[in-house]
Amino acid sequence: MQIERIAVVLRPRSAWEAMELGSALVRRNAGAVWTPWLALTLPVFAVVNALGWIFDHAWWALMAMWWLKPLFDRVILHVLSRAAFGDVPDVRSTLRAQLKWGLPRPMLDYLLWRRLGPARSLYLPVDLLEGGDATQRRERRRVIGARASGHAAALMLVCVNFEMALMLAPILLVAMFVPPEFLPQTWAGAMQTLQAGFTPGMALAYNALAWLATTLIEPFYVGAGFGLYLNRRTELEAWDVEIALRRMRARLQRLAGAALVVACIAFLPRVLHAQSNPQNTVHGQPANPQNVVHGTAGGGQQKLAPAQPLEATAGPLQLQQQSLRDALVNLKDDPELHPRKQITRWEPIRKPTPQQAREWNLPEWLHAFARTLGTIGQGVAWAIVAVIVGVLVWWLVRAWPQWSSAGVARRRASDIAIEDIVVPEALPDDIATAVRTLWATGARRQAMALLYRAGVESMVARTQVLLVPGATEAECLRVSQQLPGEEDRTRFRALVRAWQYAAYAHRLPEDAEFDGLVSGLANSFGWSR
Repeated sequence: MQIERIAVVLRPRSAWEAMELGSALVRRNAGAVWTPWLALTLPVFAVVNALGWIFDHAWWALMAMWWLKPLFDRVILHVLSRAAFGDVPDVRSTLRAQLKWGLPRPMLDYLLWRRLGPARSLYLPVDLLEGGDATQRRERRRVIGARASGHAAALMLVCVNFEMALMLAPILLVAMFVPPEFLPQTWAGAMQTLQAGFTPGMALAYNALAWLATTLIEPFYVGAGFGLYLNRRTELEAWDVEIALRRMRARLQRLAGAALVVACIAFLPRVLHAQSNPQNTVHGQPANPQNVVHGTAGGGQQKLAPAQPLEATAGPLQLQQQSLRDALVNLKDDPELHPRKQITRWEPIRKPTPQQAREWNLPEWLHAFARTLGTIGQGVAWAIVAVIVGVLVWWLVRAWPQWSSAGVARRRASDIAIEDIVVPEALPDDIATAVRTLWATGARRQAMALLYRAGVESMVARTQVLLVPGATEAECLRVSQQLPGEEDRTRFRALVRAWQYAAYAHRLPEDAEFDGLVSGLANSFGWSR
């Protein structure tokens, strides 16, 4: 799989975003998806309905079209799997691929025992795109569906509901145009028709509605499942990281030429200064580029040869500088280094012109009357605000003593609850005797706490279920359903109820009720009495 040719943005997404990605891929390639779908399903629809009409079993045609959905899904999957990599197939190649793609073993599974699988849209790309033997496909389905099979099942449920809605919508649309006074007769006639059975024409019409609904929804169902598949491959194989590294390598390769030119220019001046032309120097002095005659030591004159043109020696340097400038221009225009974002904004063609404030020539007494009304209205508004604030203050003053007393009562109750309930770290050997001793000495809340703790630990030991720290009473009750005897479950529920009354409502049981509760729990959990 050449992931560098991927035409979609790969990144770790949630399952719902991945399904939206697959739906967007279907919308972008709508023509390439629906054209071969219609070319394949329409003749099959005509054939099976003709057979149903001949044998007077039109419902068989409906069931046949529904059962052959996995076979039709190959068309959509073939288009999307190629379009995701920038190669949208044409109709002929798509239909030609259906003759051998996924046949016979994978499609036979999806037409038999895997037909009712809720995650078909997720597992179909695994079997058709990856291939392999049965063991490899089974292992790949397990890995791909580890965190996405539930979302695939939810996708199937949503698409089924959409298809049902589209099938019933035309029927309900016809019912909307029935006058209200004829609705009872229409409803009675519809019920009689259902009881008598559909006529072949009505069955054919309903089959056509079902096929249209499937044609509209099935591509999005397969596309969303394909999006889930791509997202799982991205999570498992880090496709997004690999693509980013490959693009980084390509950018570095493009910049390698420019870096080489810069390095050559940086070292070239040293080479030019290190070299000298003995023909262009006289006694260690540079040659005269203007052919000026210099005097010699003997008083004579010597005319030097013309100096070499500067352009002749600097030609390669100018070419390299021009290459550097071209490389810098290309680097500046690189869209990956300088991204640009195009924003489209709608603006009215005829922009409204600002209207000038209209001047009213009113008499002075009318202006004075308006100012007076404004002052009166402002005073009334402030008076209303003052009344509202006063009422709130009066209500707070009256309610404050009740709130303060209630808060003190709650604090006292919580302090009593915290101070009274002191349970030892280890349970005593004789739980029943210890609980009764605390009850007799007046530490009744502490006795209830010890009894509840002992009951929970005994229940956990009996059921062999691990409770999380801080488990609530409801969680303990759910675990107690695994106790073997109904009498034991009843006594444990009575313990939990008595503890809740004592802990939250400050209602302790009577002495006889408490003694019966301790005796029953001692019998159930084998405590010493």
